[in-house]
Amino acid sequence: MAPGRVLVLSAPVGEGHVAAARAIATRMRTLWPQAEVREVEGTGRGGPRRDRVLQGSYAVTMRVAPGLYGLGYDLLVRHPRFAELCKRVAAARLGRALAPLVGAEHPDLVVSTYPMISGGLAWLRRRGHLDARTVAVVTDVAVHPFWVWRDVDETWTLLPSSRAQASGIEPGADVRVAPAAVDPRFRPGDRAAARRALGLRADAFVVLVTGGSMAFGGLRTVVDAVLAGDESAGVAGRVQAVVLCGRNTRLKARLDARGEDTERLRTLGWTEHVPDLLTAADLVLTTAGGMIATEALAVGTPVLFAAPVPGHGRAGARMTAAAGLAVVCPGPADVTDAVRRLRGDSAERETLAARAAEFGRADLDAELTALAERAAAGVAARAAARPV
Repeated sequence: MAPGRVLVLSAPVGEGHVAAARAIATRMRTLWPQAEVREVEGTGRGGPRRDRVLQGSYAVTMRVAPGLYGLGYDLLVRHPRFAELCKRVAAARLGRALAPLVGAEHPDLVVSTYPMISGGLAWLRRRGHLDARTVAVVTDVAVHPFWVWRDVDETWTLLPSSRAQASGIEPGADVRVAPAAVDPRFRPGDRAAARRALGLRADAFVVLVTGGSMAFGGLRTVVDAVLAGDESAGVAGRVQAVVLCGRNTRLKARLDARGEDTERLRTLGWTEHVPDLLTAADLVLTTAGGMIATEALAVGTPVLFAAPVPGHGRAGARMTAAAGLAVVCPGPADVTDAVRRLRGDSAERETLAARAAEFGRADLDAELTALAERAAAGVAARAAARPV
């Protein structure tokens, strides 16, 4: 039985939260054609201004002083009392902002992919203003305190280690390991066909380089390190670096100004062809982690974290590598060594690809079907509790 009304909530702070919400909503509409599934990308009443501030401050901090973001992350993780105070303030603010939306929609199920929105839902639940089943979907491997709220019915995490981390933050929360919330297009495919469609070299070792939608993480240095992994450096050798510059037009212009042969270095701005690019690549190298790493694993392409950004980037990279799903390279020399090694060692590459494929086989549709049953049980219980 499908829920009648569903809210899928996210915030436009980076693309990962929104991408996960869209993926879940897409799958819900296919599974539950009679359900009314509404996506809302924003933090409720007064949200546009607040969302711009959140997005702008995040972008500036990560571009200019990423260490400050890492410091804030560490403060939350290492000082639970401070984190709890911050959570109470944020939850109350977001709860009040979300109240009109939730009151107007009367949903049977609410799914959130943004941590502070999840806190707002928890605040509404505690005050008796939300009786729908609520799910917080964690889009990062590393779980910081704002991701987990005891008054949310379910918290979905990506790995067993993520679940353990979340349960340690909120011992009373219902935390589950769930399939990654990725679009159905992210699945294993034909590498040769993808390369032909994209105009990439059939004989190259293709490394897809990304720093997320805003291309964080010193990608120019990372690109140099990737190309140095080619023993034929200086000519069009075996390595072809494909750089996703996202919304960072300055980075694209600077890389293009080098005048490199596109068979050695190819740059792309914002593109809708990420599923095909992940399929075409031999290796995905990311400085940001988050959704692009999850999407690469869903496709079955090995992941390399290069000098990951402070905070959730570094923590998530360590946890993903500990699960045998990625390789972490702390510096440029490590990137060069890893690219050279993985290019030459097909056995290591195939082992990483096999583990990625196993991760990607987890069935999100089955998890959503089970969630529909839990949500329906909640609707029936509420109906039975209403006075006649």
